[in-house]
Amino acid sequence: MNKYKQDFFLPQGTYLLNHSVGCLPCQTAREKEDFFNLWKCQGGEAWDKWLLSINEFGQSLASLLNGSSEEFCPQTNISSAVSKILLSLPRRQSREKLIISEMDFPSIGFIMGQMERLGYKLKIIPSECGTFSLERWKEYLTEDTQLVFITHVIYGNSFMNPVREIVEYAKKQGIFTLVDIAQSVGVVPINLRAWNADFVVGSSIKWLCGGPGAGFLWANTEAISQFCPLDVGWFSHENPFEFDIANFRYSNTAKRFWGGTPSVIPFVIAKSSIDMINHIGVEKIRTHNQYLTETLIQTALANNLTVKTPISPPRRGGTVAIDFKKPQQVFESFKQENIFIDMRPGFGLRFSPHIYNDYEEIKKVSTLLKTHN
Repeated sequence: MNKYKQDFFLPQGTYLLNHSVGCLPCQTAREKEDFFNLWKCQGGEAWDKWLLSINEFGQSLASLLNGSSEEFCPQTNISSAVSKILLSLPRRQSREKLIISEMDFPSIGFIMGQMERLGYKLKIIPSECGTFSLERWKEYLTEDTQLVFITHVIYGNSFMNPVREIVEYAKKQGIFTLVDIAQSVGVVPINLRAWNADFVVGSSIKWLCGGPGAGFLWANTEAISQFCPLDVGWFSHENPFEFDIANFRYSNTAKRFWGGTPSVIPFVIAKSSIDMINHIGVEKIRTHNQYLTETLIQTALANNLTVKTPISPPRRGGTVAIDFKKPQQVFESFKQENIFIDMRPGFGLRFSPHIYNDYEEIKKVSTLLKTHN
């Protein structure tokens, strides 16, 4: 019996939707009561402890990702964070290109496309059969590029881009770098210091098991003064409690990207979940995940199924995408067996085991795979 099962609230059946929403840790479910008790007993005077909770969220992220707490800024979601970053970019002569890949999450394309209204040109890197070589990235990272958006792990097929190498090359060209870790944080070890990107954005809802609403933005302190966001509020101020309406000064930390009065409870919840992931250890989660996903991949290959995910473990994240001749029919059959997965056009069915999944569950899934070859 997997010892971590007792630490999470798990839906009845086999839950493999961790690329979408991670399961609720038992200890996290209790944290929200502290939030409400403060509100009930202290009213507006609860703000001091509420803000302390948000700062602790940043500290937990710093431990997870080898950063420092002042480099993190809470965000509602990744789309909001990316918009704030884009509108903070300094205008530089002959730097009109923004680069994304065709396999990035669609929301990013929607946001980047709006920047053409401000004179930028969006360039989309085509994939090479679902992957991107470093050479393909270099081909597009030219000196007329303002910023490149790099997805660490692609949402559709779990291909993992070589972030460090891309960032290193982009910086030599004077290009700003923005990395999305939504599909990797919590299941793939990440060292922000090793990457040294300008920005990293992520969310807590997936592998971190932290629920919706607790996104985050990491800003590299080496160059933060270059970026002046337009979307600001009193918590973007150097001293939010100065209350001088005619004197705005950007915070000298990542908090300049914060905005107005913050939400609190999403970060209280997420902080507790991140602490659990830190306690378990991402390296352990990664090893366990790779053991289970390798079983799925080898079963699929042995039964002549189309695996959309890279076969090589170092090139993939925590998800296995398998395509079928009749994907909707296969999806319904898994659903009838109470196996939680999903389906994406062009990628097939997605399976994502976490630390609380075990081999017996994957063995059951593998048996079903054999019936759909």
